[in-house]
Amino acid sequence: MPVDDAGPLRTPVRRGTLGVIATGTAASGPVLNGLRAAAREHGYVLVVFSVPARGRSAVPAAVAGLRLQGVAGIVLLDPHLAAELPPVTGVPLVPAASADQYEGARRATEHLLEIGHPTVWHVGGPEDGSIARARERGWRETLERHGAEVPPVVRGDWSARSGYRAGQSLAVEAGVCAVFTANDHMALGLLAAFTEAGMRVPRDAHVVGFDDVPEAAYYAPPLTTVRQDFAAAGRLTMAVLAARIDGLAAPGDGAVRAELVVRESSRPTRA
Repeated sequence: MPVDDAGPLRTPVRRGTLGVIATGTAASGPVLNGLRAAAREHGYVLVVFSVPARGRSAVPAAVAGLRLQGVAGIVLLDPHLAAELPPVTGVPLVPAASADQYEGARRATEHLLEIGHPTVWHVGGPEDGSIARARERGWRETLERHGAEVPPVVRGDWSARSGYRAGQSLAVEAGVCAVFTANDHMALGLLAAFTEAGMRVPRDAHVVGFDDVPEAAYYAPPLTTVRQDFAAAGRLTMAVLAARIDGLAAPGDGAVRAELVVRESSRPTRA
């Protein structure tokens, strides 16, 4: 079940070190910041190992390196990393909690359909990432349920640069008037490319992102996006890991609520 921001999930304060394994921008992003704040509440500090997104052999090596440092537990910041690990014994290891990615993508796509668009284009993240796949599936299946055409995915890598390139290709594509980007940074690049091509958002196209990064409200125009409560995700992750460390029953599996935040980039405009 989704959890809300009702307050910290408390365990006795202790001191120690936790390991975190992440890929790419996740090694310094808002998910990690939320986890770091929750770890601090529990009396822990974090040691972060950044591994290549496609480096399968690097993940077991990172686990081994963290164990040598005597960490009390390990968090996999990217859920797909678990598939690259053999069974781990001797140290608790959990995936980071996150928002319901599918539900967030569904809400973003339905929002664009409800304001009158016949279909929605998608700028997706790397296809080998579980988060990108979940967001893409939420977009695709929502279009299919509504009987809308499913355009080809334009692939990005989470960066604003890749969003800019996607925007350049979509700006010359006939009939593009609604775009759901799989994260806010790609939406930033997309907006810049649309502006350079003479497309004004929201006059000529509507755009929705995902994550609600702190800068999203200050994009030009302010970005409609799916908000993830990274603080709540960090607390949930820590509650599960702390229970595992103490040999207690962990809280049930859950996801943090995904909330659609509507701003200027998808507001209907008068003709």
